[in-house]
Amino acid sequence: MRKVFFILMTGILLAACGTPAKVLTSDEIRTMTTRIIQADYDMTFTSALSLLQSEGFLINNTDKETGLINASKQEDASNATLNKILWGSATEAYTTKAVFLIIKLNDRLTEVKLTMYQGSINTFIDDSWSENQTEENRMVQNADIYRLWLNNLEAEIARRESFQKNDSDT
Repeated sequence: MRKVFFILMTGILLAACGTPAKVLTSDEIRTMTTRIIQADYDMTFTSALSLLQSEGFLINNTDKETGLINASKQEDASNATLNKILWGSATEAYTTKAVFLIIKLNDRLTEVKLTMYQGSINTFIDDSWSENQTEENRMVQNADIYRLWLNNLEAEIARRESFQKNDSDT
């Protein structure tokens, strides 16, 4: 799980260092972040929660009625204290936020919208030696990351459905 998070963080940081990213249209974002899944609403909702937890996310808020799941993950940065002393500023932590919107289409079809944000918590010391903290977040716009997450969600649904099938067979 840490390996996936590390790969995700590395990819996003490398992408941020390159040339300015193309601004995606709302249609491109919708296509990248949305998938129709052949599973019922309850199974999809529960599987999304399970997937987030297995990836080490803290579930901040859920609302099953609206289908909203809000989760976050934070990884402390190394050498933050030293950087504050030497340079007057430091990245304290790297953050990832995930927001699922799960919508029932019918008894066997569910629409899943996933939006992910990558960011950091930064601290700087001002002229009066007070510490100030800011948080920056940017929407992840890498289609491969969304494809991976949505594929993993479908795999989690299949895993959970196989348990139900095995229970009904006994």
